[in-house]
Amino acid sequence: MKHSFEERLQAVKKCLEGYSPKGVARELGIEEHYVSEWLARYERYGENGLHKHHKKRADFAEKCKIVCEYAEKGVPLHRVCAQYQVSLSAVTRWTRIYKEGGYEALRAIKPPGKGRKGMGRPKKQEPQTELERLRYENEYLRAEVALLKKVRALMEEQEKRLHDIGRKPSKH
Repeated sequence: MKHSFEERLQAVKKCLEGYSPKGVARELGIEEHYVSEWLARYERYGENGLHKHHKKRADFAEKCKIVCEYAEKGVPLHRVCAQYQVSLSAVTRWTRIYKEGGYEALRAIKPPGKGRKGMGRPKKQEPQTELERLRYENEYLRAEVALLKKVRALMEEQEKRLHDIGRKPSKH
């Protein structure tokens, strides 16, 4: 749904007056995540942040950083979108892909192509040097170790929580 600059500014000003984004959204008949995103963009960029802008395409390193902030550090989605100027749907898609297949699956995402598909010859890949291959493998292994550490920490946290309430952890 498209919202005018005036409508966005009105919603943000109500939030700045002390109303909650949820209440403002209900009053104006729009979804809460829009109001939260506008508020975050206003806080970061001022009124210029409420104008329509093109979302940018993120490279692999930036995608990893964004997914880490949202999925692992718990930064609210609207704040991440406003900070990195990427769309809400892109971040949720990257997060889903990351949770299903890790960093390798995230790396495999290609930006949507322009024009008709199947036209022209496919580009030849440059032969990888031994150094490039080893760097890629090293990066992959580091990401895998980081993921395993995160899983272990989450499992230990869950076991502690269950122990605190007097339940035994599962065997799986």
